[in-house]
Amino acid sequence: MMKATFKIMATCLLFATACQNESKNKQDFIPGTYVHSSKGEYGVADDTLIIQHAGGTSYQIKQRTTYQAIRDGKLLPKKHKVQNYDAAWDETKQELDEAITGRIYHVDLKNNALIIKQSSYRKIR
Repeated sequence: MMKATFKIMATCLLFATACQNESKNKQDFIPGTYVHSSKGEYGVADDTLIIQHAGGTSYQIKQRTTYQAIRDGKLLPKKHKVQNYDAAWDETKQELDEAITGRIYHVDLKNNALIIKQSSYRKIR
């Protein structure tokens, strides 16, 4: 009985350690520069996210967007937009939450990316 209890406790400890390591790996991955491009019938957009660790569970996000509308099959002049956000790492959900827009950033270590809804932002540095 004592051996079984010890094995269960050791397994639980290993599992908890593995979960903490994965969370730390995800948090360590977050700071950096990410890019995403999209094209549709009505426009073309390029997004760049620059994320910096601000201490503890806090992060600062700068989003730079370049957008070109398409009218009658022709690209209109580029428009640029820069926005700044604050986000916090949610340890329980293992995600980065930004309160103003409600965006949730999911870390995808396997694909070197951040996922926001259905959009994948590839980390470039």
